[in-house]
Amino acid sequence: MLFYMKKYNNRSVLLFLQLLIFAACSKTEEPPRPVGNKLPYAGAGISLAKLVDSIPEASIYRAALKRTRIQPYMDSLSAGNPGAPFTLFVPANKAWESAGYTMDNINTVPAAELDTIIRYLTITGGVPANTKNLMGETTYYPLMYKDRNITRSQVPTPFWAWTNRYYYYRLIVGLTDGVLRLNGRTVSKTAGIQATNGAVFMIDTLITKPFYETYQVLSSDTSFSFYMAALKKNNAVYARKGLLNSFNDTAALVLTVGSDSPGLDPFAIVFAPDNNAFRKAGFYSVADINSYIDQSVVAGAGNVGPMMTNMDSILMHHRLLSAFSGINPGYSFLYTIDLRYGLYTVNLGNAPSYGALMVQNNSGQTVLHRRDVPSGRGAMIISASDNTTLTGVIHRVDNLLLPTP
Repeated sequence: MLFYMKKYNNRSVLLFLQLLIFAACSKTEEPPRPVGNKLPYAGAGISLAKLVDSIPEASIYRAALKRTRIQPYMDSLSAGNPGAPFTLFVPANKAWESAGYTMDNINTVPAAELDTIIRYLTITGGVPANTKNLMGETTYYPLMYKDRNITRSQVPTPFWAWTNRYYYYRLIVGLTDGVLRLNGRTVSKTAGIQATNGAVFMIDTLITKPFYETYQVLSSDTSFSFYMAALKKNNAVYARKGLLNSFNDTAALVLTVGSDSPGLDPFAIVFAPDNNAFRKAGFYSVADINSYIDQSVVAGAGNVGPMMTNMDSILMHHRLLSAFSGINPGYSFLYTIDLRYGLYTVNLGNAPSYGALMVQNNSGQTVLHRRDVPSGRGAMIISASDNTTLTGVIHRVDNLLLPTP
């Protein structure tokens, strides 16, 4: 009897195991469901062209690229060195759509317009995909054609053919803890993707080249009318006294010289006080500003030698200059995040010219003070700032940098 029970139990176990095996073999297994969005191929074993082709969110970019001659141009630059790297900042489809470009209309957009957009977002060499941090802002010169046909606010143009002078477009790249900025604007929080000949960074905002000088941008914004009136009044005094070559308040705001190679053209970081900033300082109209400047010693009768106006002794602290003549030749463009968190290695002064600043991070707000009078009135950078122009960057500030609080 005991033997029979053991035999029966063995058969039961065997039958149970057979049923398990049958069930396992006949069951249709469901694969694990992916979490989040599908990532494009992230290996370094394919070229940039194939990598871009593999990214679903780059379909509008691909359609635009095919309408240009950029890929053959890149190939020509890499002739004899197929691994020569490029960095592509590729706007995702939503970025194109937000700017008015869609798959339905991309083939009707002028090819030259698309060529300019993509060239501006392409740099030779550049940024490895695994880069997490760049110190401050790094200036790159994209695959743009050097330019002479730029709308300028003043004549004569410095870009005559016989001068061999051109304008070279800049693309300013910043990376902090993996957050990518272009021209001071946050455009991505995702890592780049490596290819055999460079890297792709998908961006969620379409960044385009600047079209206007700082002078043009400030002149067209009526909230800066007091500031521009002050600069012009100062210049009128200097012109009358034969001092305009020494003190020209608008020279750094316009395209004046051009250059024969990238990186030599001057620019200015301007901390432009708006009309409310002037009102806080007691200037309620352009007439008030003009009357104040007319009280300057240099505006009076007689020859007093090189001397700034009383207003310029204030406004000289509202700009940082960079010029190939020796003033801050190592400067790059400076944006709010750089100033707020000290992401720069340059001295915020204009020696041997005038004006020097110090910066405070006041509970996340960027506040400027004069270095010569640290206890004087501070000026906070307010919205809208980080405006990239052909001749630098404009920041709006809420006060004049007066020597008194």
